[in-house]
Amino acid sequence: MIIVSNTTPLSELAKIDRLDLLSSLFTKILIPPTVHAELTTGNHPASLLIPKATWIEIRPLQQTERIEQLLKTPGLDRGECAAIALAEEVQADRLLMDERAGRNLAQTLGLPIIGTIGILLLAREQRIISNVSPLLNGLIDQGTWISPAFYQ
Repeated sequence: MIIVSNTTPLSELAKIDRLDLLSSLFTKILIPPTVHAELTTGNHPASLLIPKATWIEIRPLQQTERIEQLLKTPGLDRGECAAIALAEEVQADRLLMDERAGRNLAQTLGLPIIGTIGILLLAREQRIISNVSPLLNGLIDQGTWISPAFYQ
């Protein structure tokens, strides 16, 4: 199963030191160069972990003009557009994205979506982890907002 990821979910999983869940759940994890650059510059939470995650493949887009087309959508940044374009290009089984504007566009384009919390739930469903609550608490402790209704 091929998944293409945007920056935020990788960052969130890195904050709780659970990037490994992706390699347990999916056979191929792809990110566009734009996402890699966002993850590895400055004091980004994932900047130390991403280079060690050799199972994450940086995949350049063949049709970079698609990013420019997608950038016309209000509320999207270059990383989100690159992830959506790459997911389309490789016909990914899932697009890993948390941002609402990106998810809405991806749904419009017919791309199957999963978010950070969806990854945690899938990992529990497949018995990779036994309990989601400590990981959700870890995300909250790191400043991630999770809807109280969703948390229940």
